[in-house]
Parts: sequence; C-alpha cells; structure tokens
Amino acid sequence: MIERWRLETHMFHLPIGETTITLQDVEVLFGLPVDGLPIAYPYALREYTRLHYLEMLQRLTGFQPAEETTLSGASRLQLTPVRQHLEVMDANITDDSSDLLIHWYTILLMLYMFGGVLFPNNSENLVSLRFLHHLERLDDLPGYSWGATVLGYLYRQMCRASMGTQRDIAGLLPLLQVWAWERFLQSQPPLPPIVPDAPPPPFLPLARRRVDRRGYGCEVEARHHLPYYRDLLDLLEGAQFIWRPYSDELIAGLPDYCSIGRVMWSTSVLLMRLDIAEHQATKQVLRQFGRLQLVPTLTAWLRTHYQQDDRSRVDQTYVAWLEA
Repeated sequence: MIERWRLETHMFHLPIGETTITLQDVEVLFGLPVDGLPIAYPYALREYTRLHYLEMLQRLTGFQPAEETTLSGASRLQLTPVRQHLEVMDANITDDSSDLLIHWYTILLMLYMFGGVLFPNNSENLVSLRFLHHLERLDDLPGYSWGATVLGYLYRQMCRASMGTQRDIAGLLPLLQVWAWERFLQSQPPLPPIVPDAPPPPFLPLARRRVDRRGYGCEVEARHHLPYYRDLLDLLEGAQFIWRPYSDELIAGLPDYCSIGRVMWSTSVLLMRLDIAEHQATKQVLRQFGRLQLVPTLTAWLRTHYQQDDRSRVDQTYVAWLEA
C-alpha cells in the first residue's frame, strides 16, 4: 500500500481509481471524534527546553525519569520508564487512594496511550511531551478533533515512508490494516461467527470485530506475502473493492460516537497535530461517499511537506503559516 501512496494527492493509486483513508474511516472504525478544536501548537510551548518539559511532567503526573537518557531531544520521552512507573502505581492504587494519585495515573496512562497507540513513531518507544499541554485540561479533551489529528499523523508517516525517510512502518499498521480489511475482498480475514442468542456487542467501535483476527497473518503466512499483495493490487478489479463498506444499517448498530461527526466526513478540513499540518483531498474520492466522481482539481501542498516533523523547533516563518 505504501508503494501505491502518492504524496501529491494523499491517495492510494489503484487500477480501479484513487482511494484513501478518510475522517469517516477514523470515526467509524475507531470512534475518534472528527469534529472539534484542532490540536494546535501551543504558543506557550514554543520556547520550552528539556528542563521545562521535565518540570511539567513532574507537576502533572508526579513522575520524574531517573535518567536523562530517557529523553530524546527536548520534548520526547521514552515509553519504557513510563510503563514501569505505571505498573508500580497500579499495584499501589486502592479504593482509598487519593484523588490526586488517580489524577496523576490517568494523565500518565493517557500520555502512554498517545505514544504507544495513537501516535506511534519509528522506535515505537517515544512520546511527545508537548501533549502534556492538552492533558493538563482533562475536561476539555472531548472537545478536540482527535480523529483528524490521528489521520493527519498517518498521512505524514505514509509520506515519509513512501519517500524512504522512515524505515520502520510498524506504527502505521493498525489503522491501515483494518481499513484495508474492510475494503479489499481478497485480503479480508473471515469474521468471527455469530453465536445465536449472543449478548449485544460491547460499547465499542467497528474495529472491535477485527480484534480476534490478529493471528490471521500467521495462519496464512505461506500465501500472504509481498509478491502476492503486489499481484493483488496490480490485477485489482472493480468488483473486488468495496467503495462503501459502512451501510446506514451497520452505522446505526454502532455507538452514537461513531457517527456524531458525520457532517465532517467528506469535508476537506486541515488536519492539525501540534506543529504538523496535513491536507486531505476528499474531492478525489467522492465514490467513497456514494457521490458522482468528477474530475478533481490540482492539490495545493508542496511535495516536500513531509520533511517537517517534531524532532526540532519550528522557525518563525513556519509558525506564522501554522497560525494562519
């Protein structure tokens, strides 16, 4: 799929046309909100040093890394010591634990989730401490467009991977794999059988039905390898690709939070993640929304946009562009 990714359009180019992962996929599959405030780059953090981030981390979580080597650059922290500290805290939490301890545990656990699940990086062991700015205001978190943030981050990682600037793509797999399973008939693993008189599904998004399929790759390892998938994509026919996998009936059976941002699904809003801004060109994939596909206009972003990442401070010109 990465070989089929185009930086100029943020699309997968297939013999049957263009397709991509959209806000609809993120909300229906994972239940992440796609309508709300952007996860912008806070002005207060632009001059933060390593010491500032460590002080903020200790103030909000009570956690202070034992070694300075756990930090990468000024704002990224290794997840291993975070996980070890969470295990110690978990063992000590009881019904009588203070509200402050529970608050510390919650913020640290969400920080770990950001680095390990929502925004994994090449090493799969780093998290940006810039998210502490948003975690400081836990009550405000539901008001942000986390789905758009995750999608923008995925686009950026796909662009870096397709240009060879990122070798490890393990962090891309969960969303990309589930999206492909919902659309490519030839690669779909069988869904778990429906048990008669089974209780209704839990309060989880659509991707829950793929959880039991994690071992699928091992079961068919002899057949599902790189040459096979290349042939599958090269010879793909229209009847083998599902343009609209989410019927109204299916969506109605999901929790409300999986469709509350429906009005945003086919829009072309900017996807913000702190100092990263990505674009989506939904006008090129109108078939995914059941609409007539017209000839799309040219996209506006630069081919070198993927070169900006969170490993260094941004210059004033880029900050001015972000603010605009």
